[in-house]
Amino acid sequence: MISSLNLTNQFTAHNIHLDDGTFTMGSPNNELARHPRAESAVRLLRALFPQGCKGKRIVDLGCLEGGYAVEFARMGFDTLGIEVRSNNFSNCLYVKKHLDLPNLEFAQDSVWNIAKYGKFDAIYCCGLLYHLDRPVAFLELLSSLCNKALIVNTHYAATVGNHAKPTEKFVESEGVVGFWYDEHNAGSDEERERLKWASWENTRSFWPKREYLPQMIKRAGFDLVLEQFDCVGPDIVQGINDHLIGDSRVQFVGIKS
Repeated sequence: MISSLNLTNQFTAHNIHLDDGTFTMGSPNNELARHPRAESAVRLLRALFPQGCKGKRIVDLGCLEGGYAVEFARMGFDTLGIEVRSNNFSNCLYVKKHLDLPNLEFAQDSVWNIAKYGKFDAIYCCGLLYHLDRPVAFLELLSSLCNKALIVNTHYAATVGNHAKPTEKFVESEGVVGFWYDEHNAGSDEERERLKWASWENTRSFWPKREYLPQMIKRAGFDLVLEQFDCVGPDIVQGINDHLIGDSRVQFVGIKS
């Protein structure tokens, strides 16, 4: 059965199973809930909150079309998804309308404004940090609003792989070493709306080197920092080759123990 979603605002990333049995991308293939990244986040959160998630708050930053936020709400979290783009946000509202999840909310806003939504027990920051020009300051902001755990899934600066740059391109910013990544040169909100997977406020972003990321999380205020490997899929050897080497992507978890 094909969803009645308005095709002028098609989903581009999150295939979400709705209550009427339909999927936001038309078929059950590649359902987000079955993606290793989503499954790993759910496993981790269950381990961190063994007494259950009811009454706990989580925020999904730069939530795109709301898929991860949906899974957290299904776990029982009081869930907020923050998304800045109007076209993505309208998809989030479509998802909320077609799910019976009163503990799921969305806000259209810049993630830099997270403080006005209060504190959270857990923060999910997936596919966002590498779109920011001040990642150190952002992690410090998140720590000030986080009671327990921060999950960061991000690209990093590397000399090999799909996003590699030569060492002479590496510079220092906010006390960490990495490189600048050109996001876009859009001059209007209309142009930025079309770039669904790019930054919003900054035209370039700063990618720290891999070894700086756990130090950044620790210095932000998380005394326990772990690397999570199951997010790459059941074949971790292949996943490391694809993600750590090929795609220069990693997942770190900061915990206030």
